[in-house]
Amino acid sequence: MRHLPARLLAAAAVVPITVFASAAPAEAQEAPFAQPAQAAASWLAAQSDGTSWNAGDVSSSLDAVIALEAARVGGDQVQATLEWLNSNETLSPYVYPAVEGATEPALNAGAAGKVMYAVATAGGDATNFGEIRLADEVTASQAANGTYGDGTAPSTAWAVLGLSRTDAPAGAEAAAGLAAVQCPDGGFNYADVDGGDDCVSDPDTTGLVASALVTLGDAAAEPLASAVAWLEGAQGESGGFDNGFGENANSTAMAAQAFLAAGSAEAAKSAVAFLLTLQFDCASEQPGAIMYTNPEDPEFGEASRLLATAQAIVPLAGQDLANLDATGIEGALPGTGCESADAGGEGTGETTDAAEDEGSASWLPWAIGAAVVVLAALIIAFVLKSRRGGDAAAEEKADAVADAQSPAATDEPKGESGEPTADDDTDKQ
Repeated sequence: MRHLPARLLAAAAVVPITVFASAAPAEAQEAPFAQPAQAAASWLAAQSDGTSWNAGDVSSSLDAVIALEAARVGGDQVQATLEWLNSNETLSPYVYPAVEGATEPALNAGAAGKVMYAVATAGGDATNFGEIRLADEVTASQAANGTYGDGTAPSTAWAVLGLSRTDAPAGAEAAAGLAAVQCPDGGFNYADVDGGDDCVSDPDTTGLVASALVTLGDAAAEPLASAVAWLEGAQGESGGFDNGFGENANSTAMAAQAFLAAGSAEAAKSAVAFLLTLQFDCASEQPGAIMYTNPEDPEFGEASRLLATAQAIVPLAGQDLANLDATGIEGALPGTGCESADAGGEGTGETTDAAEDEGSASWLPWAIGAAVVVLAALIIAFVLKSRRGGDAAAEEKADAVADAQSPAATDEPKGESGEPTADDDTDKQ
């Protein structure tokens, strides 16, 4: 397999980040696959049109890129997608979306931060991408209270995460800004901008913000502790999280990666175990993919798999958004392993044939050895029989000689006419 080139689009060093040791149990859980994150990544990459996902949807494509970076496979696909995105024509509508009632598009700080995050993690230049000076634009969008862009928790969190991968990361002001929009119970809401009593916490937003708070260090210690405490209290007995639509992969994935970022190992392990119950195995039509819910919604199940799989891959790989490291990413994809397995008749049979060949080869030496033993036994028996036969013939010959030398043996029996009998003629023939 080839490694992702050091330079994607513009040279930049990947920030060296160490993955939490608590991530280790993620891959050790019982699962349909020995490497569930890589299996999920293989399915995810197969949903791409070659450059992007969801018919060129930038946000979905970025989620997929971040997932592949976390799994450290599919580097060729990551490069192809970022090269597609490195165009002002493609990137500008996402970073500067049209706003109803506004005369000019306004910067979406969260969108810009997410682009910076994906590009920098891959080793690209997040400060100048798609002809947009992303870091400068995001930094300039910070409000007086420390939030970014529209002042919501998700926008501020992605801005913080994106800046954390540059030489000018966000500081204590950003921590104060996130604390200002934190719900009274410690969680965060995707649309709230003041943290008032009407703020309703949700696990998806809280998980995202928690990882952003981790990157801010000691200045964010208090709001981080409150956010993690809220997540731990919201976790179900199954390990999953419910955002109002039942326990699902997306909410659980965002909480799981936050637990990994904050070092809450047991909660992370439980959440990852829940995610593994949502992964399709080789007997299914979508091996490796992650269901949004189990059972899937008959109307929205198929459409929800892409984002559910992309977000679940991060904690399944033992990674989190605060510390995600793509160093050593492989260019190719390992596959799910179902391609050559005889699972539900969908495989190619190559593995099965190989196993049969290997089985045949394993007993062949024994068969040859047995044949040699039998042959040797037959040869010995033949030799012994030949010797016995030779001894008997010699005895008969000796007797015949003795009889011939006897005087009585020279008298042939005669019939009444004095001629030899018919029996004597038969013997002579």
